[in-house]
Amino acid sequence: MKSLLGYGLIAGFVVAFGALWLMTKDATGAFLSLLVLALAGALFSAVAAYFLSNVPRWLRRLRGVTWADHLEQLENVGEAEREHYETHRALTFEDLNTGCLVHLIDVGDDRLLCLYGQNYFDFEPTDDDPEINQPRRFPTKTFALLRRKKKGEVLAVFPGAAVVDPIICEPITSPVKLHDLGIKLRDGELVCAIPFHAVVHAMRVKAASK
Repeated sequence: MKSLLGYGLIAGFVVAFGALWLMTKDATGAFLSLLVLALAGALFSAVAAYFLSNVPRWLRRLRGVTWADHLEQLENVGEAEREHYETHRALTFEDLNTGCLVHLIDVGDDRLLCLYGQNYFDFEPTDDDPEINQPRRFPTKTFALLRRKKKGEVLAVFPGAAVVDPIICEPITSPVKLHDLGIKLRDGELVCAIPFHAVVHAMRVKAASK
């Protein structure tokens, strides 16, 4: 399906270029016009996607429905479910390419739970702003995720009381070593048959090789 879409886009560009060339009688002008149209189309698509993806959020706000109320409703109607985990160790670092925080959490039986996103910074310790200073709030020995059933999307994290101090690794600019281990760095990804110590070793080797 993806290959057909790619071929369709290429064919569309060729046809559009040919039409513009016939209209302008100038190959260079036709190419520049096509480039401007493509950039304008990409910008329009990005703006439209942003507005469409946020329509549900705006509608909820207009109805006075909070995010917490929305999550509760999804859980009550069976569209989302809670997953409960226990851990005693985790590895944390930042992906500089995306500005996201990464938690790789050992949840037992050689399984690692990957939590990946900028929202996880909300649980990090801060001590440089008197208004928002807080201790570390995650990861914790017990915690729960609320996950949307259909898409597998992590909607919320509910930390427990007992905090686990993670191994803090240097930020990364390339996840190649993790990809080699089979970790794709997707939020909510549950990776099996990868020992925690193997991930720690890979990250430390990366840091040492800099």
